[in-house]
Amino acid sequence: MNQAVTIKGTKSGIILVLDKETPFEDIKVEAAKRFEEASGFLGHNAMGLIVRGRRLSEQEENEIVNIITEHSQLRIVCVIDEESEAKRLFESVNSPDKESVEENVSADSETVEQIVHDYSNNALIYNGNLRSGQDISCEQNVVILGDVKPGASVVSYGSIFILGELRGNAFAGAGGDKNAFVMALDLNPLQVRIADSIAISPDAEKSTKFRLRKKKLLANADSKSNEPEVAYIENGHIVKTSYGPAFLRQLNK
Repeated sequence: MNQAVTIKGTKSGIILVLDKETPFEDIKVEAAKRFEEASGFLGHNAMGLIVRGRRLSEQEENEIVNIITEHSQLRIVCVIDEESEAKRLFESVNSPDKESVEENVSADSETVEQIVHDYSNNALIYNGNLRSGQDISCEQNVVILGDVKPGASVVSYGSIFILGELRGNAFAGAGGDKNAFVMALDLNPLQVRIADSIAISPDAEKSTKFRLRKKKLLANADSKSNEPEVAYIENGHIVKTSYGPAFLRQLNK
């Protein structure tokens, strides 16, 4: 019989393996017991959480995080949802180029766990690309050392820094902070949200899957090529400009 809950500690954070056949109420009871028993070993740290074995709803995810907080000394700063990405990869195993697919599965599995945590509580650093179906949700500022591909998303209560290309979705200031911003070396998102403001790219507006035509699109304010770009709120709208001295002076006013 499979264990309902298995905890694995890595240098990247905590991997929580959940049995998909066990009722969620039983999962919660077992998780509380496991983290209570492992509390001394796990220590008092801020860590990321990777959930494997079953897909959790947002409410279930929050309940698991609360259980960990109540029954251990850990503070979960980020939850990475890799289950949907794994499903996409394994469904493609029967493709003609099987050898290539197997290589991609290995590479993507490693990427998901390449997380480096800044224990100063100011930022979480993720090392690797975020691909379609992968999501990061975090209370801290987030630094992505890679690209955010279409279909991937990053949510932060603070600001988001992407040292690569942003082509997916980004939501900064998720707790209502209108001073938060999104910076990327190449800022070309499908959608950006900051606090209660939202903007979509002109290309995304043409797609029938988006119903946000009345929302203001990203406005380009003096952006320059070969410079990082930043999206932020100005006069109630999200605008895009160069992440340079002018923006930093405005930020520090």
